[in-house]
Amino acid sequence: MSDTIGKKLTNIFVKILLGLLIVSFGIWGIGDYISPGPTNLVVATIGKQEISTREFTNEVNQRMQRMRSLFGEDFTMEQAKAMGVVDSVLDQMVQRRLFTEGAQNMGLLVDDVLISKEIKSDPRFHSSAGHFDRNVFNQAIYNAGLNESTYAAIFRGDLIRSQLLSGIEFGRVAPSALADAIYRYRNEKRTAEVLRLNHKSIRSIPSADESQLKKYHKDNAMRFTAPEYREITLVQMRKKDLVDEIDVPEKRIKEEYENRINEFKTQEKRTIQQILTSDEKKAQLVYQKLLQGGNFFKVAKDELNLEKSTMELGTLSRSLLPLPELADAAFELPPNTFSNPIKTALGWHILRVTKVQSATVKTLADVSDNIKKQIAEELSVDALYDLSNKFEDELGGGATIDEAAKRLNFEIRKIPFLSNRGQNVEEKPVEDIAQGVVKVAFETPDGEDSSLTEDGDNGYFILHVDKTIPPALRPFDKIFAKVAMAWKEEQQAKSASKNIKKLMKGLSISVKIQDIAKELNLNSKKTEPFLRNGQGLKQQLPGGLIGKLFKAKTGDAVSAEGNGAHFIAVLIDVKAANPVADKQGFDELSNQISGGLAEDLTIQLGNAMRREIGVTINRQAVDTIN
Repeated sequence: MSDTIGKKLTNIFVKILLGLLIVSFGIWGIGDYISPGPTNLVVATIGKQEISTREFTNEVNQRMQRMRSLFGEDFTMEQAKAMGVVDSVLDQMVQRRLFTEGAQNMGLLVDDVLISKEIKSDPRFHSSAGHFDRNVFNQAIYNAGLNESTYAAIFRGDLIRSQLLSGIEFGRVAPSALADAIYRYRNEKRTAEVLRLNHKSIRSIPSADESQLKKYHKDNAMRFTAPEYREITLVQMRKKDLVDEIDVPEKRIKEEYENRINEFKTQEKRTIQQILTSDEKKAQLVYQKLLQGGNFFKVAKDELNLEKSTMELGTLSRSLLPLPELADAAFELPPNTFSNPIKTALGWHILRVTKVQSATVKTLADVSDNIKKQIAEELSVDALYDLSNKFEDELGGGATIDEAAKRLNFEIRKIPFLSNRGQNVEEKPVEDIAQGVVKVAFETPDGEDSSLTEDGDNGYFILHVDKTIPPALRPFDKIFAKVAMAWKEEQQAKSASKNIKKLMKGLSISVKIQDIAKELNLNSKKTEPFLRNGQGLKQQLPGGLIGKLFKAKTGDAVSAEGNGAHFIAVLIDVKAANPVADKQGFDELSNQISGGLAEDLTIQLGNAMRREIGVTINRQAVDTIN
């Protein structure tokens, strides 16, 4: 995948600028700043405005580039649609147009004077003296791949949106009383002494006789009832089963290598630094001082007040330099040399190359196995499609699944027990069964064939439901050990519960929890201070116990069951939260609450504008994007 500007430009200043631009693109979209070409389809109509397929495609492609940087080159448009990425892009574009239309209806405008004033007041474009510096501005927008008019257009859109939403943005202050109450609630900490009585540690449980267990088996029938099972015949037509059988001629591999040679090349890359000024005389002066042995960064600082961070372009391939004259100069320079002053529409440039990464080409031998596998997989798709058609023809001619599979040499699997959880009668997963097969098996009527179904990228499958086995109570003699174990565990839990009740009464007359622990030959443990969500605990406690501790008073004893044990806890300390002592934490919480309020109001405004202005989506045009 081609390298993006964000991955290649390394200076911190540019990253900050790109952060602003990414927000702008995410909210307003980049389509408005690309000259629209002819289009016959409209994706959406918002009041008097339209979103063309060209604009929509441009924005989706921008998003796809970012998604592929996360998920890899194999991330497809179909996956993007399934994840809601495409609809998300459309929603953002519609929201942008709604706010634009709403702003225009309210008479909100941003003139060129205001644009200029706001850009000049932006501290990111100031020199070290604190004044607007056109060299800094030019350097920044150039590094971001923009020109002045494009940046101004993006900035104008942001200002119009800010005007429209200023009441929400600047009025989004969470009430201090609300923030204070939430902070105190969330950050209060409690400490307890905890005793854990493991159910399995109770060994004084008499053995149950057979009559008791049979009654327990009957009384808890649902617990011991087997689920519905399906007995199926399954035929899977899988791509992986055909790949190894496909013979790929060496000539085809060589042709594929030659056709895709660019995939196996890496471009030459150079680490480039740049001095940029709009003044030719200054450029010539800088150049002369460099010829005299001056330090590249020191001369730029002394003569143009440029910071080192703004001069680093990063390690780039030729294609990432947007201006041909700069690309030609940079890729002709020997390492550790600098260029003559070069004139472009952005000003005068002096380039220096500090490092060269040579271009590489993988040989046919390096990639032959991968190419062969890829070709075989492509051919297997066609072969599988043909075989699936032949399979359906066999079925259409009256053959059973078994007969059709035998004629076409497909493996036939007989699965005697399959539950809707993909398990067998022993409650273990059935091997090599996809969830899609399980789903179809339980949707297909007893005694019938399913339709031939796609199994994602794996191939196809078809099945016949040979028999449906309804839910039934498992025979006592078959699960005797399981019933006996369940009965014992229940008795242990009941005994533990009785013991805990007695112990709780003892605590109520001032017996310490440590004394009880010693009597039971157990160890009580003092917790670390913890929050309501359990954060801070170094031992696992049931949620019910934590909840009771946060309702208790110091010295109170509480109990709860969970995780195969009963617990007693005595609250020994309450540490109230102090928002005054944690100004940073309190401010962060206030900002979160304020942000949530602002987001809710913005959504409500957008929904109201949608109803008032009107939005029409051409679903067919959206679905055709690829």
